[in-house]
Amino acid sequence: MTLRIQRWCDLPEEVWTEIFSWVPPDSLIRSNCVSKSWYSLINSLIKNPDFVNKHLRNIGKNVLSSTSTCLVFCCVSFACGWQDVYKSVTILHDHHSSKGNRREEYNCEDFRLPNLSGKLNLALANRSHCDGIICLANYKTLVLCNPAINEWRTLPKSCIERRGFVSLGVLLGYDSRANDYKVVRFGHNRLIRDQSESFKIRAEVYSLRSDSWKEIGVQLELDCYPHAGKGIFCKGAFYWHLQTHNTIVSFNMFDEVFHSTLLPNNLLVERKDHLIQLTVWNESVALFIFPQIEVVTKCIQVWVTDGPCSWIKKLTVRPPVDVAFPVAFLKNDQVLMKANGRRFVLYNLHTQMLSEFTFPENTAPDWDFSYVTSLVSVQGGNQSRS
Repeated sequence: MTLRIQRWCDLPEEVWTEIFSWVPPDSLIRSNCVSKSWYSLINSLIKNPDFVNKHLRNIGKNVLSSTSTCLVFCCVSFACGWQDVYKSVTILHDHHSSKGNRREEYNCEDFRLPNLSGKLNLALANRSHCDGIICLANYKTLVLCNPAINEWRTLPKSCIERRGFVSLGVLLGYDSRANDYKVVRFGHNRLIRDQSESFKIRAEVYSLRSDSWKEIGVQLELDCYPHAGKGIFCKGAFYWHLQTHNTIVSFNMFDEVFHSTLLPNNLLVERKDHLIQLTVWNESVALFIFPQIEVVTKCIQVWVTDGPCSWIKKLTVRPPVDVAFPVAFLKNDQVLMKANGRRFVLYNLHTQMLSEFTFPENTAPDWDFSYVTSLVSVQGGNQSRS
């Protein structure tokens, strides 16, 4: 056995570099305890932007071909004094049971974030994810962290004066042209003119590369208090649905310009007494439309963008079980849906098979994002992805 290990250790460094580029971050970091040479090699690799870039690509290939999906949920625990507990649910798709039937299994476990005590109240945080980096934001503080490598950083003070500013959304994304991770925050200030009230939209962008904020000009003023749904990131742009104004607000990462587009009339007719939720489906911006007055949703419409101002209805989903509302599309055309209580349901559009998982008692789960691990540093030293 000792001889076999020695032969493994005698492999050329470039061979080990290739092997390590396919190893999950947590396993890779544990491997640096094998020997002094491994410790030296692995620690040099995870600080090398080219290796981190290659590792991220390979992990991405594994995610696409993998039969599992990792989802992160924020669960309010009533048993722990309304404390937020993060859970990761790893879903094993098309798992073969002992009887030969195809079914899904899942594994639920604690999802640990770096110790942010005193930095951020996680119970009030807005959460988003990109390439293993998680953005946690509340009114005063924004934090970027990578749980896989136990790194975090508090972002510098906002360039927008907080007084009178109400945040509507915060999202993290990757700018492939600038090779930079960026955080976008937009919100509004209330204005009073001649006894008339309006709300001026304002926005700012944080660059991880420069570790600084800058305000972005937005030519958008609203006549009533706006409310934005959960945002999405798709093909270099952020999107939010202003539910009070039937408007999609988008921010293009490349030219750093905000756009607003009214929902078309044909869609507004369809959405009467319905709720709209943004999602991403097959790398396109899509909408879930479902009744808001029904306790149980039995019909879900899916609309997809067909041009800058055009939407087409792609399909209607009729879940075979009672669900409260749709949450997101996952890979393999599966829809994640919230059921009653602590239950979530996965529904496959092609096979019409479904599976469900239930969270522990005394918790109120809320889906946050699909998660992948990475070696990308939030300290700005190895975030290359070009």
